[in-house]
Amino acid sequence: MNYRSTNAGAHHLRNLVAGVDSSHGVEIGTHPTSTGACIQAVGDDTDISLSILAKGAGLITIGSSSVPMNFGGSTAPFTGFVRYTDTAVATPNFATTNAMVMETTHVLTGVNSSHFVLAQGRNLSTDCALVGVYPGSTAGDVHCRFVKVSTLMVAASTATIDFLVFRF
Repeated sequence: MNYRSTNAGAHHLRNLVAGVDSSHGVEIGTHPTSTGACIQAVGDDTDISLSILAKGAGLITIGSSSVPMNFGGSTAPFTGFVRYTDTAVATPNFATTNAMVMETTHVLTGVNSSHFVLAQGRNLSTDCALVGVYPGSTAGDVHCRFVKVSTLMVAASTATIDFLVFRF
């Protein structure tokens, strides 16, 4: 590979390159097209994954055109995060003084039951808490579970819910 040169100037403006005696290596240095630092897999092939291995831990493989990210011990590749914001969400109307649990359903295009979903409610009543979120069995459906945490009546209001979806 072109990183095997013994000429220090040929090593991409003095970036640190390891594995120059092999067909695969790693380069640590400046980002090739923008400001900032970069760690990248380099070599003779056009598609090379980059792996991180901590001593005594599982392997994390980051990027190649066939596997976006795979965590040690996982059989499903991690394909990224998706952030959704649902505004003007009608929160449940707890028109009783008894403790209750209610659910709402939100449609997030592309989400399915194999995804892991986190949610953060904003502008919720102080007597109402978002305690759970999970993808439904119908594609796109995400269910939020609310609980009333006081003996007061909690009227319906509007809130914002931010969702973070981990796609596997």
